[in-house]
Amino acid sequence: MTVSVVDNSIRLTGPCGVEEVETLVGYMDLHPDLYIDLSAATTIHTALWQAMMVFRPSIRGTPASSSISDKVFAELTANLGESR
Repeated sequence: MTVSVVDNSIRLTGPCGVEEVETLVGYMDLHPDLYIDLSAATTIHTALWQAMMVFRPSIRGTPASSSISDKVFAELTANLGESR
């Protein structure tokens, strides 16, 4: 599974596909105090980005670089007022 609760975070690991959005939403709903750790993610489906935009969690780490990931991550963190 690419989305899991680890210590005080919801961790995204490796390629996170659309099939993981329900798991991510469930974790964010049950644990609104946990931050999202993107440092181990290699790709993140846009559905997961959209879920994060709705729940507005604190985000830490930077996903592996890709042009779309860089653009979405920059916009998401700007909207949430977070820093890398």
